[in-house]
Amino acid sequence: MSRPRWVHVYNSQTSEYHQAFQVFLDHTDEKVQTQQWLNRLVSRLPSRRLFIDVGAGNGKVTSWFIDAFDQTIAIEPHESLRAELQKNCPQIAVLPARILDAQIPASGDLVLCAHVLYHIDEADWMVHLERLASWLSLEGVLVVVLQHRESDCMQMLQHFFGRRFDLTPLARAFQGEKGERYEVAIETVPAHVTTLDFDSAYTVAELMLNALPMSNPPARSDLEEYVRRHFTCREGGFRFSCNQDFLQIRPQK
Repeated sequence: MSRPRWVHVYNSQTSEYHQAFQVFLDHTDEKVQTQQWLNRLVSRLPSRRLFIDVGAGNGKVTSWFIDAFDQTIAIEPHESLRAELQKNCPQIAVLPARILDAQIPASGDLVLCAHVLYHIDEADWMVHLERLASWLSLEGVLVVVLQHRESDCMQMLQHFFGRRFDLTPLARAFQGEKGERYEVAIETVPAHVTTLDFDSAYTVAELMLNALPMSNPPARSDLEEYVRRHFTCREGGFRFSCNQDFLQIRPQK
């Protein structure tokens, strides 16, 4: 079989995407870093009545905190992911709605929106953030997670597409408009992809490029050259950062 000429464009509803995502999970400490950070946050919450996981996907992250809260609500508009979500978290309420259409019956002590804004037009980020913040209890916290703009993965997006994601302008705009009502902070948490073999490093890099729509995907050879040039370790293998920004919004007390 001949090798594809172009970077693969994934459909997030297909088995190919899930296989590539599993390669990422198998070679990164991102989920471990995320779980540790969120564990510390949850342990400090004054109340743990309701957890709202927005864009919960297959429910793996959701499942970490079900036992820590009296009730959990997951929002997931994609049918195929909801099937996995309900299998992984059968005891929770699942809303098959998009953020702006979701009707939340109670205020959340933790509202989590992790790696969802990639799939929303940046022009609409503010209205989505306002909606998420409106679901907070008086002592609750909203956490929005995206990769840090200077991570190796975001710099790769910049190289190929002239774009990268950045939570900082959104945080500043929200602070400027809502600062009298909310406290706003961002914390950057390091994370890396580490592989011994080139194929795994390439698969993860290809997956990361799919964070943006690719009507004209780059040549496979160009991405291969980029991975070898920028991600090769002197001691062998490949390593590149996928640091995350944790945007935290709390009602002013």
